[in-house]
Amino acid sequence: SKAGDKILDSMLASAASNGDFSLSATVNLLKLEVFVFYQKWKEAVDLVRKAGNVRQFLTASFASVRYTFLEALTYVKAAQSAFGWKKRQMKKCAHKAMQLIRGWAKNGNVNVVHYLYILDAELAVLDG
Repeated sequence: SKAGDKILDSMLASAASNGDFSLSATVNLLKLEVFVFYQKWKEAVDLVRKAGNVRQFLTASFASVRYTFLEALTYVKAAQSAFGWKKRQMKKCAHKAMQLIRGWAKNGNVNVVHYLYILDAELAVLDG
C-alpha cells in the first residue's frame, strides 16, 4: 500500500541521514521481497541497482542469502521480458548472483540448494 511505501521510504531516508547501513540494507531487502511477491520486476531491478551490494551490511546470514536469491531471481525474470543486449546484461547479472549461491551450496550449505533449483528452472524458461 501507499502508506507502507511511505514508511519504508522514510526509514531509508532516516538510515541514510544517520549513516545506518544495516537498517538501509534491511529496508531494501524488505522492499525487494514486496516487489518480487507482486512480480514488479522493473521496480525490483531498479532497487537492486540503486541499493548496490547490501550483503555486507545485512547482519543475519539468512538475510544475506535471501537477498542474493531475490537479486538473481529479479535479474532472471527481467531478462525474460527483455531483448538484445539488455537481456544479455540481465542474464549476466543473474549468473553472478547465482555463482555466489552455487559456492555456498558447494561449501556445504544445504539450505540454498532449493534456491538453485528454482533459479535453474527460471533460466531454462529464459533459454527456451
